[in-house]
Amino acid sequence: MSRPAPAQAIGVGVSAALVAGASLGNLGANLMPVLLPGMTDRFGLSNTAAGWVASVQLIMTALATLAFTSRAARPGRARIARFGLVVAIAGMGLVFAAPDFTVLMAGNALTGAGLGISYAAAMAAIASTDDTDRASAVAVVGATIVLAVFVIVLPEVNDAWGGTTGFAVLALCCMPVLWLVRALPDAVEHKEDPAPERGDLAPTTAAVPVLFLMGLALLGATDQGAWSYSEILGEEYGGMSADSVSTVLSVSSVVCLAGVALSASAVRRFGRLTVVTACIAAEGLCKLVIAALPWGGYYVTAAIVWQICYMGLLVQTLAVAAAADRSGRWVAACGGAVAIGSGLGPAPSGWALDSFGAPAFGVLLALTTAVAAIPIARTIHSMEKRGITSPEPAVQS
Repeated sequence: MSRPAPAQAIGVGVSAALVAGASLGNLGANLMPVLLPGMTDRFGLSNTAAGWVASVQLIMTALATLAFTSRAARPGRARIARFGLVVAIAGMGLVFAAPDFTVLMAGNALTGAGLGISYAAAMAAIASTDDTDRASAVAVVGATIVLAVFVIVLPEVNDAWGGTTGFAVLALCCMPVLWLVRALPDAVEHKEDPAPERGDLAPTTAAVPVLFLMGLALLGATDQGAWSYSEILGEEYGGMSADSVSTVLSVSSVVCLAGVALSASAVRRFGRLTVVTACIAAEGLCKLVIAALPWGGYYVTAAIVWQICYMGLLVQTLAVAAAADRSGRWVAACGGAVAIGSGLGPAPSGWALDSFGAPAFGVLLALTTAVAAIPIARTIHSMEKRGITSPEPAVQS
């Protein structure tokens, strides 16, 4: 029997590749608020039409990620990531030069599909590292910082040159990523080994639990839905000024990085299931407070705690998926599930807020978060019983 391939160490090249891939997968969701105004102004779009443009890109990213989960579990991840990048760059160029709404929609669809393909390859690569917890943290923290820089820079670009110039800048920034992704840890085909060592990439045939993915999608929908209307809740329902709300949300977006270190420390002490369950429970409570009691100190505290828990939960979920299936298929599928939830969450959340008011909206968010927690917690419990979600890093053979 042939030995499984050893897991790959997380050096500078691997870290850069993982950060680049994670950034691509979250590009649309994080940057759409600063990209959409340029498209809206250039083509004179209504809010409904602009919403369709955003949804097309986000949903295509999610669908492409899910569609390429199986392919990302096989060798050739760098090639797949480059293919996705080429597609995304072509789509961004199409958006930048779009003469009409139809081409604009096509360009956004192409952009989303390309980003999703590259994201699937990068997320699957996390499972091929020798320390999936560290790889998850590097990818998430790095992507958060990269996207924060773009959030600052792109509005300046659009103010200076207007229209869809932001897409041209993103296309140019994707060019060096074609070189960076060469370092993505690859999957290696091997025959079954009856006793693989801890640091080896053992084969797996386990299918990704559908209920687990549905739970992640539902959780992503509640998070993105609540985040999309968090500014409105603070201003219109909490009586806070626009500057105050913006400051709170900006601070929480930076402080959230503490969730990576805090969750890692807590997992070593209390175990993965306890930490993940606590993070989801805290998220649900914070979303309830932000919607039902959006006043002053309540709003500030809830927003910060929510984002810290969100970041910790994201890192731990990716680490669980990587440990459960070292081919990378679970990680890629989890990324796609969260992306689908993020893309579908804002519309029904806005309807619920308009229809039932803020307090009922908060209760709905909390209940939905609780429902999403059930399949996630059950899956992690099952993994822990099988002894395959240990937070200790693997020892390379």
